[in-house]
Amino acid sequence: MTKILFVCHGNICRSPAAEFVLKDMLCRAGLKDEFRVESAATSTEEIGNPVYPPMRRVLSAHGLDCTGKTARQIRRSDYESFDLLIGMDEENLWNMRRIFHGDPEGKLHNLLEYAGRPHDAIADPWYTRDFEQTWLDVNEGCQGLLAELTGTVLLDFSLCADIPALYQEMREKMAWEDWYGENLDALYDVLTGLQHRGSRFVVTVPREDAPPEVRLYFTRILRVFRDAGVEWIEEKS
Repeated sequence: MTKILFVCHGNICRSPAAEFVLKDMLCRAGLKDEFRVESAATSTEEIGNPVYPPMRRVLSAHGLDCTGKTARQIRRSDYESFDLLIGMDEENLWNMRRIFHGDPEGKLHNLLEYAGRPHDAIADPWYTRDFEQTWLDVNEGCQGLLAELTGTVLLDFSLCADIPALYQEMREKMAWEDWYGENLDALYDVLTGLQHRGSRFVVTVPREDAPPEVRLYFTRILRVFRDAGVEWIEEKS
């Protein structure tokens, strides 16, 4: 079992958001029993408090229930208990190194490094008041972390209104190179040899009210997945 601890300053906004986002992704990928995911604070300011209401509302709007989660501070023993300790910004990492007396086993990471942004911080809504941006940052980081650890990529076609939108979702989530084409032959080439992110996929189907050409093209995409020999899980929107 892989054990992951997300860490931010107070453990009432960013790190619990990451905890519940990743738990949801792992559940959708059928991998929840292979991971233990928690979150904690570097400070003592919010110990025992629940997730901050505006953050809780954003999570709820995306179908995530964080009921029962309360803030706790990291302990020195967490360094031995967890395989990865992932901060939301450089200050979190600095405080973890102070508490853990360094990082001798290389367990400390910045969440957005898994999104190819190693020096960026997850937007702190305590100051920005933009809780939706925090959700977007956390989701991007957790998508990259999931792919890094399991090879799984979540492709959400539920809101795609046209065929270019289907390709945009794959290009962004699978990290296609800019020069890759956007057609079924190019998709097959990506899946069978060209550099990309992901070896298995969780695919959210287009909505029932999506244009017929989108739904038809989606079935062609899945046929390419099958022909390329990749694994996918299909879920309804």
